[in-house]
Amino acid sequence: MANFESPQDVYAGLMLRAEPSCGYPLWVPEPDSSLPTEYQSKGLTVGDVGVVTEDGSFDVFFNICLPETHPLHRAYGVPEGFKQIVLHARDISKFPFIDGPGKVISTQSIDLKTVVAGMAGSSNM
Repeated sequence: MANFESPQDVYAGLMLRAEPSCGYPLWVPEPDSSLPTEYQSKGLTVGDVGVVTEDGSFDVFFNICLPETHPLHRAYGVPEGFKQIVLHARDISKFPFIDGPGKVISTQSIDLKTVVAGMAGSSNM
């Protein structure tokens, strides 16, 4: 019996080779619909602790930067001895232009070609 890789595993493997410094690529980056609405609208954030699932999504168990009483923690709770880590703005680096619009991530064997199409003509009305 052949052992085939799932599409999400192929995707992750290719993306990790192409851009290893960008973190782990998720096949399903959207937040789980069972999470609190407030958390769904924000998405994954610094401090999320969980696992990458077989389907390529991320299951959040808790967030180390949120208080124990935060609504996100209602589903699974927090580990025994949990202590929130308080981060300040200076603790987080942001690079907004690294992966801006139009950024192409590919292996070296791929060439990017741009095709522009248009129509020209005249109307005799």
